[in-house]
Order: sequence, then structure tokens, then C-alpha cells
Amino acid sequence: MLTPATTALFLSAGLLLFGATTAWFQVRGRRRLEARSLVPSDEAAYFGRRYRIRLINGVLIAAIGAMIGGWYLMGLERRADELAEPKAAADAPDEKPKMTDDQKLFVKLWVLYWSVVMLLVLAVLLLAFRDAWATRRYGLGQFAHIREEHEQKLRRDLAVYRQHKMNASDGGNRVGGHLPDGAEPE
Repeated sequence: MLTPATTALFLSAGLLLFGATTAWFQVRGRRRLEARSLVPSDEAAYFGRRYRIRLINGVLIAAIGAMIGGWYLMGLERRADELAEPKAAADAPDEKPKMTDDQKLFVKLWVLYWSVVMLLVLAVLLLAFRDAWATRRYGLGQFAHIREEHEQKLRRDLAVYRQHKMNASDGGNRVGGHLPDGAEPE
């Protein structure tokens, strides 16, 4: 059975690997985007922002993994566990033992350390939400653009069809809605 420290170290390694891999893919994508020529400005801006946000997210995820792993590798969790275990005082078993200044400082360090980890997790979640929202907006914009192009083609095809139908109903005497040169109307 895995101990909590081993589980935390596996989690830490996984977060480090995931964060580093994510960041690496974003750097590669950014380089490919910069190497492309003739990229529409809206597309370049969207993908540039997307790569930057995802790179920051990858670095934050790796930092979270490093902080979790560092906490356990430095033995600070063991010290926190020792502090949490009540030590029975020989003279007063019902009374809580007083904390030393060193222990109080360690508790402040523990609160600060894990508060930073939680703030980093919150930052990752906020950046992921922002990225998802930007992707949604860009996708809806692209969909509207494609729909408008499709409707323009349909209108153009409908006009060509109506013109063809009108020419066919005139017996083919008209060319482009006009009579051919030298032809007289019937």
C-alpha cells in the first residue's frame, strides 16, 4: 500500500511531467506560428494569445508539482505530522502542550506554503477558463464567418439559377437578360 508521501511524490512527478510537456508543446506551436507566412491577423492574434496562456499554465502546473514534491522531499510533512501528534505531558494529561516559537514559525510557514499552492491552483483554473472562453468566442466567430460566406454563395447561385430560368423561359433569345445583337423582341 502506498504511503501518503509516496502518493504525493507520484502526483508531484505527474504534475511536473504534464506541466513541462504542455509548456514544450506551446513553445513549439508558437515557433510554428511565427514561421508561417500569410497568417490572417485575427488568427495570428488568437493563436499567439492561446500559446502564451497555455505556456503560463504549463509552467504553473509544473511549479505546483515542484512545490508539492519539495514539501515532502524536504521532510516538512513529517515535521507537520509530528507537530500534530499530541504529546502527553506527565504533569498535566488534560492540558494541551504549549507550542514553542519554532513550532509557531513552522505553522506560519505551513499556512503560507499551502496558501501559495492553492493560489497557483486557482490561477491555473482561471487561466484554463479564460482559454476555454477565448476558444469559444473564436470558434463562434469563425462559424459566423463561414456561415456568411455560405449564404453569399447560395445567394449568388440562386441569382444565377433565376437568370438561367428566365433565359430558358424566353426561349433562349436573351443573353444575360438582354437580347443578342441584331435580335428583335417577339
